[in-house]
Amino acid sequence: MDTDETTPIPAKVTALATAHRLGAPVGHRATGDPARAALIALLLSVVSFAAAFALFSLFLIALAVPALVLAVGALGWAIVFPFWGSAAVYAYEHGLVHVRNGRARAALWLEMERMELHVIRNGNLMAGTTSAYLLKPSGQAPMRVRPRLSEQPDGTSQDPFGTLLTRLVADAGRPVVQTLIGRR
Repeated sequence: MDTDETTPIPAKVTALATAHRLGAPVGHRATGDPARAALIALLLSVVSFAAAFALFSLFLIALAVPALVLAVGALGWAIVFPFWGSAAVYAYEHGLVHVRNGRARAALWLEMERMELHVIRNGNLMAGTTSAYLLKPSGQAPMRVRPRLSEQPDGTSQDPFGTLLTRLVADAGRPVVQTLIGRR
């Protein structure tokens, strides 16, 4: 979720930002709680299995098969979600704090070797869509930020937080490059 200035910033993030002299906060993005997402997917799976069983018993095969497919898919997501973990990114005037599974690290915009915009290549259903923002600070592992598109007043879909990160990296004079991903 993208948050506003009323969202409290954790103390360890504030301490790290202060220690690295990152300046004032300008934006924040966090993924949801993976345990909650897994629980919701598991609940959806159980309900879908029950619906599929009921529909099969009524010989409504055309309705039962999609319910069964949904149940299996939701069960798969319930298994996968806990392994994704949680992540949050706090953007500041002069850098960012990236928190992954409770471990926080900071980087200045000037320390970025580059920022890669992973764009899905042509020939794919989602062609032209940004699938990730990959920030690569010198001497550190890359910091991945998942995009979250929102509908804009002009009818387009954009990721305001991703646009903010891109602008901050570019304003610091660091390269922002597009990398095509997916099958050729």
